Amino acid sequence: GSEGLTFLARTLSEPPPFEKQMFLPTPATIDDTTLQGDVLSALDEVGEAMVLVDEAWVVRFCNPVYLRNVGLTASQVVGKTPFDYLPGFKRSIFFETIEECRRTRKPMARIGFSTALNRWLLVRVFPVGAGMMMLANDASETIVKQQQLAQKVLQDPLTALGNKLAMEQRVTELLAGGQPFTITVVGIERFRQVNDTHGFAFGDMVLLELASALQSASASGETVFRLSGDEFAVVRAGDDDAAAERAQVFVAAIGRPIVRAGTRVVLHAWAGSVRAPRDGNDHELLLRRASLALHDAKRQGRDAIAPYRTALELAAQLRDELEAELRLAMEGGQFTLHMQPKVALATGAVIGAEALIRWAHPRRGLLAPGSFLPVAEEIGLMAALDQWVLRNALRQCARMRAAGRELPVAINLSVDSLADIYLVQRVRDQLAEAGVPPALLEVEVPEGALMRDVTVSARVLTELADMGVRVSIDDFGTGYSSFAYLAQFPVHALKIDRSFIHDVDRNPTNRKIVKAIVRMAHSLSLEVVAEGAEGQEQVEQLARMKCDAVQGYVFARPLPLPDFERFVAERASAAARAPDPHTI
Repeated sequence: GSEGLTFLARTLSEPPPFEKQMFLPTPATIDDTTLQGDVLSALDEVGEAMVLVDEAWVVRFCNPVYLRNVGLTASQVVGKTPFDYLPGFKRSIFFETIEECRRTRKPMARIGFSTALNRWLLVRVFPVGAGMMMLANDASETIVKQQQLAQKVLQDPLTALGNKLAMEQRVTELLAGGQPFTITVVGIERFRQVNDTHGFAFGDMVLLELASALQSASASGETVFRLSGDEFAVVRAGDDDAAAERAQVFVAAIGRPIVRAGTRVVLHAWAGSVRAPRDGNDHELLLRRASLALHDAKRQGRDAIAPYRTALELAAQLRDELEAELRLAMEGGQFTLHMQPKVALATGAVIGAEALIRWAHPRRGLLAPGSFLPVAEEIGLMAALDQWVLRNALRQCARMRAAGRELPVAINLSVDSLADIYLVQRVRDQLAEAGVPPALLEVEVPEGALMRDVTVSARVLTELADMGVRVSIDDFGTGYSSFAYLAQFPVHALKIDRSFIHDVDRNPTNRKIVKAIVRMAHSLSLEVVAEGAEGQEQVEQLARMKCDAVQGYVFARPLPLPDFERFVAERASAAARAPDPHTI
């Protein structure tokens, strides 16, 4: 046809072993003088298509096989460019292959199906002086099958992006060529929840959308790969300072809403990047360090990006040790619960407690949650820890009931637990096993976790509330929710985040925020608990604002159960003797 030979093909900068025999033994620096006189005559007799172009794409030589393939005469071809006599040349393998050879000055090979000739062809291109020489001949069935197999090995079957092996080849090629480049690894936040909520078929459609979004966002010199279920990578050739800016572009691309089958999904991402050769000169090392940077970004929060830093190596070592010890702790009974009391400002009496996990580490002593829960979340242990806390908190509640103290106990629910489809049944079973009424259990959900998936959160919390369990929103004021959203949830109480409470007696802005939250919460018949109060002045200020209760060091730190029971008894006795409910 008029557009010559059109192919569906792939580029081989370094051909795999089965194709090495397809390359001519001609050095890449063939001089034009090689193609003079008797040599040109000999090339006329070669049984494969051959064409030589100069640096301006002007054809300097072609043999009869090439002329037959394009259906033209020598006078119509020699001295002209392929753009002149083949209008669709830019869509053909001739253009793609020769252009890549021209740009990189390296031999190239491609296999593709010619729609014009209706057969598979092998095309090879070599630098010749300032120009290029191309040869094309029929590809055998064996070679075609090998090429197809090699392509599958390098391709992600769902998205058709290059896979981890393809990225390794690209990185190895750049390293061998001494070219600087950047690897950015992009992780999708909580993609598993999409599969759990909507099914794997829907999840696959979303992945295709994400792959398309990343490809659309990629610029010249950037190649997108899919590394695993919810991780992609972008390799950017060149040495520039745009790595952070480009990473932000990819994170933003992931965040655009996706609508499929009438369902709207909004995802978020993190990105970590490494620069070569500065951060390493080996594919495995670079990928590992990019993953360390990605984990660092995850710790910083949603939509964060992070470059690799040498300090991350040591942090990773410590994290790996902590992970191994954490798994052993789960099996070895090294966890314990402490109870932090909630004190009613109106009476000074203890009205409940929050059960807080502690790790009795054999070498490091008693560890607070902040030192190990982030690792537990990363390695997927949060739901298991939540279940441990639930079971043991209800046991302690049952022991207090047996001693005549009916005090509600609150536990924290992580994002992982909210996404657990068996959560409600687990809570029901644990309540029955402990013999504790549902009204004595309170679940606290961080505001940020509540808003991750409003639909799922509303369903789970409604089922718990219908069972008789109390629901509180923890860390209120730090996330994305609003009082309009709260109307969708069966909430009984708000816990104002400690960042607003610790200086409420000195900071006019925080004082106004707390006062507004208390008023709005009371208008919705919600109880308000202030977290993190450490001084009497804060307690008095909160009392004037009509805050209902306080949980903080001003009254007590988290206590082992025997100490907590003594504290409850002392507060009850003090409240009975003293008219001032704020006496400590």
